[in-house]
Amino acid sequence: VKWQVLLYLYKLKQKGVERKGKIEFIEKKKQNKKIHYVELDEVSEKELLEVLQKISDLIELPKPPEVVVENHCKKCAYYEYCFI
Repeated sequence: VKWQVLLYLYKLKQKGVERKGKIEFIEKKKQNKKIHYVELDEVSEKELLEVLQKISDLIELPKPPEVVVENHCKKCAYYEYCFI
């Protein structure tokens, strides 16, 4: 979610609008709402641009890279999307 908010902040910055982002969530089995603030600083903008370039490079590949299965994959909410 953090990267998604950073992308929105980056797109806004390109249009001349500078803002801070906020992620609100409730942890499982807890009632307290947590708030995490996100800011597009120089470091996070550089990282975001690197991630976007890597995504672009993957899209340009003639075929997708081999699947890398890691220990946490089977617990991941997106497991079925990756391994169908």
